[in-house]
Amino acid sequence: MVERYLDLLRGVALGSGPWMTFNAILAVIPAVLAVALFHRPRRRTAAWWVGVVAFVLFLPNAPYVITDLIHLRSMLAAHPGTEASGLVPAGALAGLVVWGLAAYAVALVEIDRVLARVGWARHRLAVRTAVHLVCAFGVVLGRVPRLHSWHVVTRPAATVDGIVGVLHPLAVPLVVGLAITFALGAAALTAVARAAAARTAELLRSLDALRRGPSNASA
Repeated sequence: MVERYLDLLRGVALGSGPWMTFNAILAVIPAVLAVALFHRPRRRTAAWWVGVVAFVLFLPNAPYVITDLIHLRSMLAAHPGTEASGLVPAGALAGLVVWGLAAYAVALVEIDRVLARVGWARHRLAVRTAVHLVCAFGVVLGRVPRLHSWHVVTRPAATVDGIVGVLHPLAVPLVVGLAITFALGAAALTAVARAAAARTAELLRSLDALRRGPSNASA
């Protein structure tokens, strides 16, 4: 049984590992940029603005991994077996989705931070809605005309053609649906993370109280 699962893990790693790793790296880039740019007050130099542009261009890569769930059927077909064996490719994809959502949530938190710093905290909901919609449109550009973030620089004409190509009324429900999915996913993951952090802090306080108890009693 163990050998069977090891073979499945090896198969998933060899078959889907390269593109999953590539997408995971792209997903974490905007989170790294957000922390570097927004976590602390920085001078708005030319380099900072270049970083902001890069952040905007790469941000859709974080929630993009949710759409990688379309590969689940082909991954299951590539590794047939029992229902239990399907947990390996499904778990790999689930891990990728959580990774991307975590990166997206970090980026959103850092955006909230900079909004509060400049006195725009009351516009948080409007900004987040705009971010979700822009990211959803970016994901559509990545899925349909297969554009990447850097194509704005390396293939500007193809980028314009791709944007024009997806500007269709039928794309509106897809963009809105993706935006809602991104918003709910990030909110759910953030809530879980905050609850886990609060629970961990509570456990640490309890352990600290137990550790201090005997010494206080002897005193």
